[in-house]
Amino acid sequence: MKKLKWILLAFIFCGLFAAILTYYPKLVIMSGYTAKMACSCTFVAGLDEETIYNKELNFKPLKWMKFKIDREKQTATASVFGLNSKTAIYRKGLGCALVTDIKPKEAYQANFEIHHSKHDSLSNWFAARTVATSPSLKEAIAAAFEEKDPDAPTKNTRAVVVLHKGQLIGEKYASEITPNTPLLGWSMTKSLTSTLVGMMADRNYLDISTTTEIPEWANDNRKEITWKQLLQMNSGLRWKEDYADLSDAVTMLFNSDAIGKYAKSVPLASTPGTTWIYSSGTSNILASEISRFFNSQEDYIKFPYDSLFDRLGMYSMVIEADATGEFVGSSYAWATARDWAKMGQLYLQNGRWQGERILSEDWISFVQEPAKGSEQLYGGHFWVNSGGHFPNVPLDGYSMNGFHSQRIMIIPSKQLVIVRLGITYKREDFDFNDWYGQIIKAVEQDYQSSQTSASYASER
Repeated sequence: MKKLKWILLAFIFCGLFAAILTYYPKLVIMSGYTAKMACSCTFVAGLDEETIYNKELNFKPLKWMKFKIDREKQTATASVFGLNSKTAIYRKGLGCALVTDIKPKEAYQANFEIHHSKHDSLSNWFAARTVATSPSLKEAIAAAFEEKDPDAPTKNTRAVVVLHKGQLIGEKYASEITPNTPLLGWSMTKSLTSTLVGMMADRNYLDISTTTEIPEWANDNRKEITWKQLLQMNSGLRWKEDYADLSDAVTMLFNSDAIGKYAKSVPLASTPGTTWIYSSGTSNILASEISRFFNSQEDYIKFPYDSLFDRLGMYSMVIEADATGEFVGSSYAWATARDWAKMGQLYLQNGRWQGERILSEDWISFVQEPAKGSEQLYGGHFWVNSGGHFPNVPLDGYSMNGFHSQRIMIIPSKQLVIVRLGITYKREDFDFNDWYGQIIKAVEQDYQSSQTSASYASER
């Protein structure tokens, strides 16, 4: 019996030791994720702690995490069983940032109003463009919210907005979300970063066919990498985009102060232009490096707001910056579903807004150009459907995609923008091909019906 007892104790000890080896290094990542999300959800989105725990952090292994909000200092601190504590700090105008080596009081403080040029006509852009939602479209939209088991939801859709020919023809929100709630776009932020690079290319600040001339790369083969290769994720830089492991992506986002600096530090793994690898690192390199073209950090920070968001009336939009004051161009943009829809509408309108040119048609075409090696799935920081990945969507469809199944689908041939935001933990739990098909079918039926009615009225 004693021998069996010692064998069992040894087995338990080995199991605990293996668990520690497996999970302890990940605790810092888990703490970083929780602190960052708790901070942003509290101070940017205005969500309560119950919603954050039940929605944002309601998946393994984050169920173990606990966080504390300090509203006076505007910080969130997280840990698991008191181990590997991490803190994120909110800065007015810049959202939240993790502080690792930098202390909270030393984190870059913007402390200025980013939305300083509101136009009343743009604030009410949807007012004159909203029409009644048809029963068939209501049914198609509702399908995004339907759960097989309401007590164990898997889709967790939070918002849907559908635009047709520039009109708001349908929208719906989860109970805890309103049309005024900013929602995280995750990697849809990459498409915003591409848009900013495009605006700078349109203004001749840079030529995407040329090398980046990044100082840190001047003395090795990385100096051959072009802006276009970064945009199409053909840079050749080593990268592992795995959110279930201690990868480059999670280390950069959840255990770094200077996110762009981390991304620029990775070595070359293949010849630039030959291999396609999805990489949040390249997006943050772009977001960091465009700062070189501004006279001051404040000019850099204000650029997206003055030049893009304010001009579209996207007053809820915030791109968060890291602790050094550089945009996290891969992941951290927040906006209401309606404001996200405006970004899709800008692309649907070939870069024009209210008769004003915001973005060149050349850039609109470039982002839809399939990247070499991507199997016709990816363009210039946008996902493309030219390979027929979604059979129910026309081949000219292209989209902004993000973690937890954020989507803005742009379909020029149907004059449609379809926005879906939520927290779907497993990709297979939301069938976008089927749902897009339902939306398209409903809109086409309604359009044909309205055309028939109009024809009948004219004959009478």
